[in-house]
Amino acid sequence: MDDFLDIQATFSDLVSNRRMPHAVLIEGGTADKRANAAKYLSMYAVCSSEKRPCGVCKNCIKAKGMGHSDIYTPKLSGKTNIISVEAVRELIKDASIIPNEADTKVFILSDVDRCMPEISQNAFLKILEEPPQSTLFILTAESSKKMLSTILSRVQVFTLKNENATDEQTDALALEIIEGILALNEHKLLLATAKLSNRVVFKDTLNVVSEYLRQALSQSVGNTNQSDIAKTVAKKLTRQRIIGLIELSSKATIKADRNVNMALLTTWLCGEYRRISWQR
Repeated sequence: MDDFLDIQATFSDLVSNRRMPHAVLIEGGTADKRANAAKYLSMYAVCSSEKRPCGVCKNCIKAKGMGHSDIYTPKLSGKTNIISVEAVRELIKDASIIPNEADTKVFILSDVDRCMPEISQNAFLKILEEPPQSTLFILTAESSKKMLSTILSRVQVFTLKNENATDEQTDALALEIIEGILALNEHKLLLATAKLSNRVVFKDTLNVVSEYLRQALSQSVGNTNQSDIAKTVAKKLTRQRIIGLIELSSKATIKADRNVNMALLTTWLCGEYRRISWQR
């Protein structure tokens, strides 16, 4: 449930700042957690109440039971159960039709890293480049590594926690980075980000950094049962800046998958963290 609160906080703030994403990718966690998070976001999108998702309105109840006419899941085909190009074309055709019951039409594409071959991703890219109004695409994946960079650059990424993935060293480094972001000068942040030279450490650490930032965002909208560092971040940074830092962390993780020079990447990351947290 904490994951859902963090997603809700981020998504709500994006909406309130008129930065409603037309596509999101939910990665990490278990298959069940990803499916539940996708269902949660679909309920948020179709909910008819002011406080979303309410869980009790007609739209929420239908979404919860996966029986809402405005929530669409493409059919899998072939022996390997893939989302074919034909299925993507059908999805694009359906997306051009206005919603029936809700204000938003939702498309859930599950396990895209396993079920969506590159040819289908390229076909899907066309609608991401010019998405219809009142449409939300929800993608889930165990990892974004097999996704085209052109798709990843057009989606809002939410990374779910893996309870067994965070060790003490990763958590400690993530805290160093958070403290460096909040420090008055950039020396502490430079020292912390310089430790991210290993690609695996880089991604694992930024996932934890993102988790703390989402907790801070959740704290800022009234969900007060958060960690001490999250409370400190929420006190020192505006919600707009926290969202910017979350988006930057997601973008940096995607860049790490592209085999870029890690020294250049960490230097860029440090500068961007400073720019967002201290911009006037």
